[in-house]
Amino acid sequence: MTLRIKPVLWLLPLAAALSGCASAPEMPSDPALMSPYQRLDAGLTLCIRHGPVGEEIRIYPQKTAVTYVPESFNYTWWCQTEWTDFRQSEVSSHPIAETDKPGDGLIGASLKKTEEGFFITRLAADGPALASGALSEGDQILATRPSPNDPMLPANDLSLPELIWMIRGAPGSDVTLTILHPDEDSTTDVTLTRALGTEESYLAARQHDTEVKRKAEAESRKELVIRNNTGQFMSPYTSDGVTAEWVNKAINANIGATTGSAVGAVAGAYAANKVLESVPFGSFLGGMIGSKVGKEAGRSTAIDSIGGWEYVRSTSDMSFRSLADMARYLKAEHGSDPNFNDVMTATSQIYPEFATLLAYSQ
Repeated sequence: MTLRIKPVLWLLPLAAALSGCASAPEMPSDPALMSPYQRLDAGLTLCIRHGPVGEEIRIYPQKTAVTYVPESFNYTWWCQTEWTDFRQSEVSSHPIAETDKPGDGLIGASLKKTEEGFFITRLAADGPALASGALSEGDQILATRPSPNDPMLPANDLSLPELIWMIRGAPGSDVTLTILHPDEDSTTDVTLTRALGTEESYLAARQHDTEVKRKAEAESRKELVIRNNTGQFMSPYTSDGVTAEWVNKAINANIGATTGSAVGAVAGAYAANKVLESVPFGSFLGGMIGSKVGKEAGRSTAIDSIGGWEYVRSTSDMSFRSLADMARYLKAEHGSDPNFNDVMTATSQIYPEFATLLAYSQ
């Protein structure tokens, strides 16, 4: 009698824990903790603006309270239209006082902040900065005087939003910048008269910012790659952008259609019916443990069927430290390839956890 009770007592809390893991997570009550998908389901969106001292202010209004105004250049809110796209907006339930807006007047320049300081990355074709002839891309901004009666403010005391806030102002008013040209040792003070932006310059600036972001993300992804096969996880693509030989071999052998399903099912059935056949709740746990055993068996069979692990390694000239790094890199670099799904299926046979990471990678 005692021998039968012990495994039951041991399995009850385990079964309860496993059952709890399978339940769907509840939607957070705080919109700040929701994913964009959850906010969409709740009829909410995310809006962002910067305050007078550059602090970021976030709100989560109802979508129905948001009006997108791409033709407006006065600072209101930037509200999310898609998962990653933000546009200038009015939010009826959260008005902004005029004193909290930086002004419509612009100088027609895009800026970036690096460890060395603030730099001009682009000049608008119809802006005061380019028309002055005194500014160029690559110039460093060392200080700014928002109006003639203000003191000169060192840029290194400011954040990027704060500096932009200081440079913007009323159309027709003056702003002074202390500039250091890349090929000069001495600084120059340049005074510009702010002007209203145009829709063309606004759209060009957005396109420029998008391109800068894209290039920065591409540079960041390069850091994920090990340019040889010494990493733990072998890339299904080679450094010249074609599929590795072991992937071609797996696709030609139709490994994904046979190994993953057939071997996984056989191993799962064996684990459920043989290993756990005399244990209470064996059918419940058998499927879960059998799934893991099945994946391992499927992985081993897949690797053996394409020539073994050494063959996989020898035909790869790129690798990664983690499957998460590999998923992020491959999705961005090869996600639009015609055979991407076939390559990912083949890759998932030797790395069973890869498919899940790929689905959630950004």
